[in-house]
Amino acid sequence: MKLNKKNGIKIIYILILLILYSFLLKKYDYTIRYLTNFLFIIFIFVNFIFGQLDFYAERFRLKDIFINFGIDFIFSAMIFLFLKDWDIFIIFFIIFLFQTIFRRIACLKYVKKSNVLIFGSNHIANNVQEDLINDLDYNYVGYISNNKSRATKYLLGNYDEMEKIIEEKEINTLVIVKDIKNPSFKNYLKRLFDLKINGLKVLSYKEFNESIQKKIDIEQINEEWLLESNGFDILNNESQRNIKRGLDLIIAIILMVLTSPIALVAAIIIKIESKGPVIFKQLRIGENGKKFKIYKFRSMKIHDEKKYPKYTLDNDDRITKFGKFMRKTRIDELPQLFCIMKGTMSFVGPRPEWDLLVEEYKEKIPYYNLRHMIKPGITGWAQVMYPYGESVEDAKRKLEYDLYYLKHQDLILDVLTIMKTAKIVIFGKGK
Repeated sequence: MKLNKKNGIKIIYILILLILYSFLLKKYDYTIRYLTNFLFIIFIFVNFIFGQLDFYAERFRLKDIFINFGIDFIFSAMIFLFLKDWDIFIIFFIIFLFQTIFRRIACLKYVKKSNVLIFGSNHIANNVQEDLINDLDYNYVGYISNNKSRATKYLLGNYDEMEKIIEEKEINTLVIVKDIKNPSFKNYLKRLFDLKINGLKVLSYKEFNESIQKKIDIEQINEEWLLESNGFDILNNESQRNIKRGLDLIIAIILMVLTSPIALVAAIIIKIESKGPVIFKQLRIGENGKKFKIYKFRSMKIHDEKKYPKYTLDNDDRITKFGKFMRKTRIDELPQLFCIMKGTMSFVGPRPEWDLLVEEYKEKIPYYNLRHMIKPGITGWAQVMYPYGESVEDAKRKLEYDLYYLKHQDLILDVLTIMKTAKIVIFGKGK
């Protein structure tokens, strides 16, 4: 994931906040500063959970000011209970003022919406229009097309009027959804090229759709695209794979130590609540299509798998009472940390699918096997961006997010996935 302007503003914001925070607390001794620096990490994480690290042109709202004030007050109260020093509230009030002023300046001066014009009318069938309207980064102005039968209120004119419309509407980005290989398109290539060299951002539908939806539309790709596309470093960069493996082991060991009391209590409750083993084992498909055993805390009653659907349904009567709680909080997945230690899984990656479902998906979904080029993960980009799947169509949609992860995987994307996972766990959105 590239360091774009929004991420740059986010990093600058955190760094300035850290400097201000450290400066205001410098009068305290080393032990106190060590504690408060630890709290600062939690403070930043809580701000992320409540969306206060996001900077958009439309995000300077009264709601955000109240959320910031609430977070600051709670943290100042926590430190006050430990230090018994009223100056802590003054310090956090100064931090609150900085947060409000920085957000205001960032939203007004540095975060601008990009005016987007679409070249062609295929976007309507591909839902790009709806995504643009709902996206906080872009201002969908409309589209141009010679196809009058597809006319809507967003149709601004035909291709001959392109330059005029771009100038009048102050367009920053032109998205081409028309087939470039179509012979009729050659008439416009020179004009589009001139616009690009004169500063207009010109993108293909595939590029733009990937940037706003954070997924890759499998209906729009082929072997040629896969061969020519940049990215996919995780597949051939040995250093990157080693770093990812090292981080997996560190995270797994830390979590195994921290969650061992929770795991022990969970095992006891499972044993008391229903008959059967504490640990559920199942064959899943891993890296390079190899089968491996996955381990989870059993959240269902013992049942005949042939008599029930392959997917877990809403209000599934197989799930125990404690099983529902474990699924929402992801406690049932703690035994998968052993899979990470064994090297069959990673912390972040595509969801490990049941081998029986994989055979069905391979027949019905193009390029499905691409997700097996890396280790599956306890969590993943598809898991945090798309709800639990209950059909082949859901599996297809999730594959699009998995392909995005394969193409863009790096430390930033892994950290973002982990933070989004924590947010899901905290708000109990599991299934």
